[in-house]
Amino acid sequence: MIFLVAPFCSFTAPNRFIEPRVRLQVNDGFCEGSTNYPLVPAAGDPAQIRFWGQYCHVWEQGRTTALAKTAPFIAPKVLRLYSIGWTKSPTLSLERMADGTKFLIVPWDEDLYRWSRSDYFLPADWQGREVRLVAEGVPPAGLWRAFSEPLESDGRVSTGDASRILRLTFRYFCEMTGCALALTALAVLWGGVRNRVQAGMIALAGMAVPGYCVFWFTLAAPRAGGQFAIVIMIAAVLVLFACLWKLDSEGRAVLQSLIAPLLLVGVAALLVQASGFLYGGWQDPLNKTKGRYLLRLPPDNELPLLLAEGARLPHVPSPLQGDWLSSDRPPLQSGMVLAQIPRLSAIRLAREQSYNVVGVLAQSLWIFALWLLLTACGLDKRAIALTLAACLFSGFVFLNTFFVWPKLLAAAFTLGFLAAFVDRVPAKTWWLSFLLPGTLCAFALLAHGGSVFALLPAVPLLLIWRRPRPVKRLTAALLFALILYSPWMLYQKFYDPPGNRLLKIHLAGVEKVDSRPFGTSLAMAYGALSWRQIVDNKEQNFRFSFEEGLENVKKTALLCKALFRSDGLAEAAERGLDLRHQIFFHPVPCLGLFLFAPLALLVGIRQPGRTLEWRTAIVFWAFAVVATSVWCLLMFGPSSTSIHQGAYATMLLAIAAGVLSLWALSPKGAVVITAMQMAIGFLLNELLPRVPFPNGWLPEGRMHLDTLLLLLGSVLAVLGLLWKLAWHDGGITITPPSPPENATP
Repeated sequence: MIFLVAPFCSFTAPNRFIEPRVRLQVNDGFCEGSTNYPLVPAAGDPAQIRFWGQYCHVWEQGRTTALAKTAPFIAPKVLRLYSIGWTKSPTLSLERMADGTKFLIVPWDEDLYRWSRSDYFLPADWQGREVRLVAEGVPPAGLWRAFSEPLESDGRVSTGDASRILRLTFRYFCEMTGCALALTALAVLWGGVRNRVQAGMIALAGMAVPGYCVFWFTLAAPRAGGQFAIVIMIAAVLVLFACLWKLDSEGRAVLQSLIAPLLLVGVAALLVQASGFLYGGWQDPLNKTKGRYLLRLPPDNELPLLLAEGARLPHVPSPLQGDWLSSDRPPLQSGMVLAQIPRLSAIRLAREQSYNVVGVLAQSLWIFALWLLLTACGLDKRAIALTLAACLFSGFVFLNTFFVWPKLLAAAFTLGFLAAFVDRVPAKTWWLSFLLPGTLCAFALLAHGGSVFALLPAVPLLLIWRRPRPVKRLTAALLFALILYSPWMLYQKFYDPPGNRLLKIHLAGVEKVDSRPFGTSLAMAYGALSWRQIVDNKEQNFRFSFEEGLENVKKTALLCKALFRSDGLAEAAERGLDLRHQIFFHPVPCLGLFLFAPLALLVGIRQPGRTLEWRTAIVFWAFAVVATSVWCLLMFGPSSTSIHQGAYATMLLAIAAGVLSLWALSPKGAVVITAMQMAIGFLLNELLPRVPFPNGWLPEGRMHLDTLLLLLGSVLAVLGLLWKLAWHDGGITITPPSPPENATP
């Protein structure tokens, strides 16, 4: 456990060369100073740092081996290295001379074109021992790797990141919710909305309406897009204050009931960012998000920013990144970025920081949407708060919120669409009846195409569940969703065709980019398989989705067992990394202890046990199973049902179903098991990633004290708001200026 508290220690030694200066003792395939990119040491580091790279041998044909070993040196407390190039191979590791134990050196900031600097805190039993750096293996053809001589770092970290995160989050949260509340207040004042679920759905849609409008306006007039976004913000402020001036007490009460769940979105976004940047990385946020919880994720989190930047050019670049077209990914998050950041900074770092904050806020909207759905079901407020806590503190949500690809944003609008038809208060106007749910449906698809895997089973489920059946409402809502979605279809077909790459990858198994229509690719893909092969593919999809659940529980038990051994911390860290990989790829392991929650539904065999929570859990479980089954059947396969390729709304509803199942059996038992699951999530995502394990990853970075304080404050704020939602109505008093006596309500 010494390693866990080591980041708090102070180091007084300056950044300096390790003496005597370290040279290569074994060299096969490396050259000193071999890159096209000069190494410029950061301020405080010594000048003229030696480095060795493979660039001199990058074009050699037939090379199958490469090896570099430094001369032994005494391990410092904090080891600093610079690296550049293809970091995955050859592997760079730190080897202890006494017994040959190795740690992989994997920087979170990997870049083929820029040197990255990393600090590694060595375990106490390595400090002062003889070690050496070892690089072995050959990168793929045409790629290379370079690394510097080791330095001894003083371990100091910069301060002020937390205040910058707090300021940006507060600013963009106010802008986002200001537009949403303006639309809601207008609907309450002039539309006569007095139901908080309906008002909440308007607010949820209002989070993205400015982004939807600004994206298309910017695409048509790139130079005027920023001004249009500013006009929308100013208009929203004026409308909000004008409506608050005229609202009666009942209307204000409707708005007040939305404040606490909206605030929960903001403080949850702060919590995720404080956790993510706890060990630094704010100076390169998009790279940090790729490696905070797993070793490395693809650059999908950058695509919405690239599309937002491209929309402000005379023509969006094609391809946008690598061989990906701008039409391959829907534009809603890009539009929200353009709406919230009307003037993208010319400084890349400021742009990425602002984008990351807006992205985390956007991914956190699922909290508000799930609260709306559970409230529409009429559930116990305490059960609602517990469900929100279980979802929020899961590793699944933390990773996918911090890594700002728009999958949880899509889940938010999917849940909002469901809430529109679950709400027991009838919609009194045509726009509440089908225009609003149609908007939420379109926004779900415009956020991420994977939403279709939840929306497809949602329609028949709603028709079966609701009485009377909302056939006309659903039909009208889906038609309006198609109208809102059609501009994007035209963009894909005419602006940057063909825009069907993801469809062909997921549903036809076609990885290579080609010009064939989707229908042709689908027919040819299935036509090339026998019926036995098709069945095998679908069977492997089901196995990939459902089989790993019990294995995950077994691995969690082994992890906990290792923690109780005095020498088991390194093993627990290794098992923790394995579990985080499972949770990222396989749906059922995300449930954790809630995997056994369906057994609690047996309480409903007798009529008195069939509470509202019990009935809702039944529906949510049915939805999760049906939606996952439809997904497994539609994906081409085999084993192509990785969780990040599906609909995240399904996963959130499965966790909610687990909590509600336990609540139906015993509210106290539900609290205990949820707390245990949250503790496991904290262990996996906060503690164990910082523990080195033999033959595994050596973590880098020192804990930032100001970010730790922000993290603790965010946790307290989240718990306080959850407590308010559990025991009060969620309202926080709004006191606008009193309207004049002759004002018209």
